[in-house]
Amino acid sequence: MAAKRKKIVYTTFPAFSFDKVMFFHKIRTEKGYSAFECSFMIGKNNFLIRDAENPLKKTLIDAEDSLVLAKLFRLERYNPPCNPIDYYKLDVTFSIVERKKMQWEIVIANDEIKPLRALKIIEEDKEIELPTSSFLSTYDAVQEYFKKLVAEGYFNSARTALDILNKYRESVEFGPDFHPRYLIKNIRYYLNKKSGEPILFDRRTNQFSRRLYFKPFNFEILSSNGLISKTFLSAGINTFQEASNWVSNLPYRRNHDKENELALFKDLCGTCSTKHALLKRLADENGKHGLKLILGLFKMGGNNTPAIKELLQEHDLPYIPEAHNYLRVSNYIMDFTGIGINETKFELDILKEIEIQADQITDFKVQYHREYLAQWIEDYKIPYSLDELWSIREECIGLIGNVKQ
Repeated sequence: MAAKRKKIVYTTFPAFSFDKVMFFHKIRTEKGYSAFECSFMIGKNNFLIRDAENPLKKTLIDAEDSLVLAKLFRLERYNPPCNPIDYYKLDVTFSIVERKKMQWEIVIANDEIKPLRALKIIEEDKEIELPTSSFLSTYDAVQEYFKKLVAEGYFNSARTALDILNKYRESVEFGPDFHPRYLIKNIRYYLNKKSGEPILFDRRTNQFSRRLYFKPFNFEILSSNGLISKTFLSAGINTFQEASNWVSNLPYRRNHDKENELALFKDLCGTCSTKHALLKRLADENGKHGLKLILGLFKMGGNNTPAIKELLQEHDLPYIPEAHNYLRVSNYIMDFTGIGINETKFELDILKEIEIQADQITDFKVQYHREYLAQWIEDYKIPYSLDELWSIREECIGLIGNVKQ
């Protein structure tokens, strides 16, 4: 079918970045990987490669993306040769071809490049399956192995798509030449709430912004397992997920008696300490000792806690090391404080963390925190005494509480 609505655009593009996009385009089409399959394995968004191959967009394949693609394609060298040209001048003719697909005819028009280099790229359908010589196996065989991994607890920890692929490739059944086509289909099936079995979550990313897949921590609360369990059940809360949602939705405010195990039920509010201590006790009562209560020191500053930005500026402090309680299960953080903390971004600001028990959220936590601050003042020559810094910190906590009132 003839192209419709042709239009020519003149633009520039970083030469090395353009060469890298074209390098991976050639490799992926030769090996039979669609743009969607590559994007899914990178784990940022499902149209990353499609957008990167569009010369009219400024989407780039960064160094970490390149490393993922190299592992996907099993490449030892994954960068194009060095290029003495900084920017390409591109003459791009784009048009609509059959089935409303975009087509780009690209000419690299730099004067120092003779003859002119010309390329043509046609936008792929999302679900296209390119022919491949790699080992595909079958959908059912891939699913059986997936079920085995679930049963063995593999997804109790958060995994990237590349982690899961490597697990398959390490197995005798699939081997190093395994193509992830049916693996991607299975991951999507186990995420789909409408037409699949939604046993996995993908609602968080790692520190490189790559999507993580994991089986959410949950259990049914048993009435015979203790005071905390019975209190939740009497409130109509029957699972850990329901309990954590209830805790998260309570206002952020200090309790009258932090030593009281049922303080949240009495006060209908709580802090990071009392909220997570309650959930830790609930898990312990139900034999789920893999859930850990953590005391972490993190950089509390204007970026991660906007409410205190001006106060810190007034005192010429870039941040204050703050003690925060949260939960860890396997390799990821769960935070139910209810003040909008992004666990992935928070993890980047952690200075130190230790595991504690639920009865250590009062005196032990304060002492540990003050000892850390005293050392921080000495190490970084902070122009405040410990008591002065603690007073500023108390003002910060007040501001955070006011935001959530």
